[in-house]
Amino acid sequence: MPATGLKTWVWNPLLCLALISLSPAPAPAQGQVATPRRLRFKVLSATQLHVSWKEPKGDFESYRFIYSTLSDAEVTELEVTKKEAKVIIDFDPRQLYTVKVTAVKGAQESKPLLGTFEAQLSEPDVKNVQPQNVRPKNQKDTSVTEENNEISEEQFMCKTPAIADIVILVDGSWSIGRINFRLVRMFLENLVSAFHVEFDKTRIGESFYWFLYHHHTVTACVCVLREATLSVDSLYTGLAQYSGDPRIEWHLNTFTTKEAVIDAVKNLPYKGGNTLTGLALTYILENSYKPESGSRAGVPKIGILITDGKSQDDVQPPARSLREAGIELFAIGMRQSLILVFSTCSYTTVVKQIECRCNFLDGWRAFFHLLHLYSIWEIWFECEATCPEVTMAAPRDLVTSEVTARSFRVSWTHAPGTVEKYRVVFYPASGGQPEEKVVQGTVDTVVLNYLLSLTEYQVAVFAIYASSASEALRGSTTTLALPMVNNLELFDITHNSMRARWRVAEGASGYMILYAPLTEGDAADEKEVKVAETVNEVELENLTPDTEYTVTVYAMYGEEASDPMTSQETTLPLTPARNLRFSDVDHSSARLTWEATSKKANGYRIMYVKTNGVQTNEMDVGRITTLLLRNLTSLTEYTVAIFAIYDEGQAEPLTDSFTTKTVPEPLNLKTSEVSTESFRVSWEHSAQDVVLYRLTWTPTRGGDTKEMLVNGNRNSHLLTGLRPITEYEVSLIAVFRNEEESDAVTLTESTVARTTTTTKATTTTTTTRATTTAVVHLGARNLLLSDHTTYSMEVSWELQDRNVRQYRVAYVTARGDRAEETKMVPGGQNSLLLQPLLSDTEYKVTVTPVYTDGDGPGVSRMGRTLPLSAPRNLRVSEEWYNRFRITWDTPPSPTMGYRVVYKPISAPGPALETFVGEDVNTMLILNLMSGTEYGVRVIASYTTGSSEALTGKARTLYLGVTNLNTYQVRMNSMCAQWSSHRHATLYRVVIESLLNGHKQEARLGGGATRHCFNDLTANTQYKISVYAQLQDTEGPAVTTTERTFPVPTPAPTRPPTTTPPPTIPSTKEVCKAAKADLAFLVDGSWSIGDESFLKIIRFLYSTTGALDTIGPDGTQVAIVQFSDDARTEFKLNSYDNKERLLEAINRISYKGGNTKTGK
Repeated sequence: MPATGLKTWVWNPLLCLALISLSPAPAPAQGQVATPRRLRFKVLSATQLHVSWKEPKGDFESYRFIYSTLSDAEVTELEVTKKEAKVIIDFDPRQLYTVKVTAVKGAQESKPLLGTFEAQLSEPDVKNVQPQNVRPKNQKDTSVTEENNEISEEQFMCKTPAIADIVILVDGSWSIGRINFRLVRMFLENLVSAFHVEFDKTRIGESFYWFLYHHHTVTACVCVLREATLSVDSLYTGLAQYSGDPRIEWHLNTFTTKEAVIDAVKNLPYKGGNTLTGLALTYILENSYKPESGSRAGVPKIGILITDGKSQDDVQPPARSLREAGIELFAIGMRQSLILVFSTCSYTTVVKQIECRCNFLDGWRAFFHLLHLYSIWEIWFECEATCPEVTMAAPRDLVTSEVTARSFRVSWTHAPGTVEKYRVVFYPASGGQPEEKVVQGTVDTVVLNYLLSLTEYQVAVFAIYASSASEALRGSTTTLALPMVNNLELFDITHNSMRARWRVAEGASGYMILYAPLTEGDAADEKEVKVAETVNEVELENLTPDTEYTVTVYAMYGEEASDPMTSQETTLPLTPARNLRFSDVDHSSARLTWEATSKKANGYRIMYVKTNGVQTNEMDVGRITTLLLRNLTSLTEYTVAIFAIYDEGQAEPLTDSFTTKTVPEPLNLKTSEVSTESFRVSWEHSAQDVVLYRLTWTPTRGGDTKEMLVNGNRNSHLLTGLRPITEYEVSLIAVFRNEEESDAVTLTESTVARTTTTTKATTTTTTTRATTTAVVHLGARNLLLSDHTTYSMEVSWELQDRNVRQYRVAYVTARGDRAEETKMVPGGQNSLLLQPLLSDTEYKVTVTPVYTDGDGPGVSRMGRTLPLSAPRNLRVSEEWYNRFRITWDTPPSPTMGYRVVYKPISAPGPALETFVGEDVNTMLILNLMSGTEYGVRVIASYTTGSSEALTGKARTLYLGVTNLNTYQVRMNSMCAQWSSHRHATLYRVVIESLLNGHKQEARLGGGATRHCFNDLTANTQYKISVYAQLQDTEGPAVTTTERTFPVPTPAPTRPPTTTPPPTIPSTKEVCKAAKADLAFLVDGSWSIGDESFLKIIRFLYSTTGALDTIGPDGTQVAIVQFSDDARTEFKLNSYDNKERLLEAINRISYKGGNTKTGK
């Protein structure tokens, strides 16, 4: 029965459906113009269309409004003021309108806001169109009824009582174009509408398939119309848009109504790709005609191919496979091509192509005639008779240029003939939404903007003619990386902060700085700072002391970031106090003095303890630098620690020790007011904490000892009740608060004789009196030892008797290990310098007056010479890259000078020595190595020898680069980069071959941070050394090693095609009934070689030959060969027959290349 006529274009003045494609407006990068938003359409009348939008965020000056229609090649452009956000254009309801709106600011232009508007009316009269508001596609318009969405009841309805499984295969390649693909959707709507779909009758499902072919993303979608009941029987129908990788869009039982299916068809995505018809035919054979896909046993199988041009792959084998599987395959041409792939007239598949102008709807009618009325030859002749042959040539010579991180220019040679426009489609090779630009036919170049950086883009250029488009001219290019910051420098480093500075990146909209401790800590430790594009220096605060930080700076371009520039530095430790010194040390107190540390210190914590004790004394003080410790124990060593206190904690302690002195003896013990029975003893206080004095006196020639306790605030006492002309030894001891007693101070004193008067009688009355006085020998008074040195002391006394002719001064060591020495001085002399004496030795000194008739009483004192004291409190200051200053406190003993010895500790080097005079206590040591720790010794020189050494350590500043590493390592070259030194004026960079010692050297300015070396030897280990120089001072070498790449192995000669064994190997017993998916990953690099690769092929052949059943019911085998990249030889589901599988293994060719197993 002939099919009724099909009305495909009908208009209804009450219905206006808009299909609007809106591009999202991403947030603009700083410095860019924002995109307008919310494009809207409103039909004002049969001849006017109102287009409006919402103004963008940010500053702009005006709008550029561009629109065109499908049938009209002319593009209309309008300038719209900033205050206006709308236009009214001439409207034809039969046209499809394409709209683009951009915001303009000076020479800058925003990304476009894109949209399309299409009206579909239900009656031919377009003059009665009523004004309508049109909603975007993703909003529901409740004013449109379900009936409005259906095709008129007058349309064609298929009522043939046939039962069949039909799969429709639709070409979705780039050559179709978005506009033509809309016609595909209309065709499919009409097709679905032709059937009666109910829950228990027709079910429609859809799948999308994707393939990766020669690095071009290709798309195929399959829509299976299931159980399409024509009268009471069932017709299963499927649809596929081909050229790609499988993706299920909806299942067979997803939709239960015709309206749901139509809505899904309307939303079929257009993905683009190559025209791989053969691949699509194979796919529907393997996937669509399976029971799990809805195919039924005993039901005729029909395939319908809808395409626009010749396939880019071979269609003969898959068409033959479909024929052998009992599937009838037909074709409908789109645009100018009609491909007829049929098997109804002969056993051999015939593939023909007719170039004609049969439009798409004619193809729809021809299809139904094909099924119900005519033979396939009649369709062929019908199309051929009505359509002349036309050839559509593509453009040539695709060239990309002006490549940046965000754009590149595409140029081509014009296609022959009258080209109305060129359509340029571009998309990321790794996958992404395709975009396109349309230019006039006279233009042969276009700039593609708003691209992703460092991304490979596929580009296809189509020539658009009056009624069709050409095949694509294809190419690809990769955008550059976004410009990154350079010369990242970390400086002004303290214990809790550092500053980062970099060279600005051109075109950046801002910078993002990330910094975190270089430890395995919490992710929250990472902090982020964002600054404007004008800022290239920032201070990083609240850091942890003595911690290595990694600082990374990104140049931001909107929301996209450049590659990072990273550097590392370590914050300083909390600065401790410096140069602890002790002064005013006596028996119970000592004064501490130190140098102030950082201004950020809040104060200091002082801890001191007896070195051999356990009880610790602690006190917190403010920002002072001196403190007097009291109530100490005499002759005791104390250890002192000073901690600088910060907000972040306390610094490392500054420690040293001192020893208190013995409790002092009373000073200047002397006598006065001497009489026959008494004399006064007086003294000077030696300390303020004396509580009592114990005073004792005893006759030197024997007798009772008497004792008296005198209050500590008194300094004299009168001794009474003494015997005349008697020598007394007086001893005085000071007693302190802690009941400690000083050494005794002694002296001798003699009382004088009593004076007598006698009376003698004479012959006269006169009486005469004669007075006689006894002669008394007096001892020296107030004997004193003073001016002690390491080799001398002075002895002095008071003169009290003019009758003394001379004084005998005798001195001997207290140990008695030396002979006593004697010196005589005149009676009028009261002092003598004793020398030379032994250092640090106690002497007994006795002074005896010598009279004419004998010796007077001798008076003795004990005294000690000073030790050979060493200097104290070595301090280091003025540290620089080649020098530092040392300072020390001089010892109490007079010296002849100081020997200063210094030697490197952290590096090899000789010990150096210099001598300075006795009046020098500081020295600037020059010509040192940078970044080197030195041991320093200061030795006091005396007449009798040298003191112990005062030792310490000092370090020069480090004059060297950091973060030295290599990059761009090649076969004959490599580059080095480093973080610059802030004081360096020159860099010396040396590369040395560790194989033969050959060197190259370069001298660079202080601002350089990288250098490349060429003319190197392949596959050789090199050492790169960088020396930083400051004027005439050169720092130590900072080194790294790297190996150049080896010379690539030449590609071997291709092996001859392997000859398969004459018979199929028999199944091994152990492999019978095995069921598995088995994949082989084969190394096909050059290091394998021809002979070994043949062995691999034989191994694969014998291994797979031992398997039993090949296919889904047994073992499936896949093989992938890799070298620089991986190549799939065949997939798991490619073969279900052992013979064909073994043939495929023997056809595997040797790939060659480098070995990249991980890739």
